[in-house]
Amino acid sequence: MNVSAQKTSWNREVLLCANQQLELLYQQKQDPCLALMISRNYQLLHKQIQAVDERKKWLDKAQMWQQQYSSVGTKKMLGLFFDANNLSCDNI
Repeated sequence: MNVSAQKTSWNREVLLCANQQLELLYQQKQDPCLALMISRNYQLLHKQIQAVDERKKWLDKAQMWQQQYSSVGTKKMLGLFFDANNLSCDNI
């Protein structure tokens, strides 16, 4: 295996390991920032891999996590601006 292939393989393994840990954290905290980091890592994998079928797999996962970020992020952001009575913090 040449040096470039070894580096790509190592980068792939690091990103997969990082995402495994981030996904576990996301299950516990439901933090939209974690979903965004996971999506970014899958996008990096998509850019690194040459095989078309594997690239599609990573792109699909990146899009899924981006959607998760968008849906959870929107709900959490609304909670920052509105209280339980749907009053804006600016109105109080």
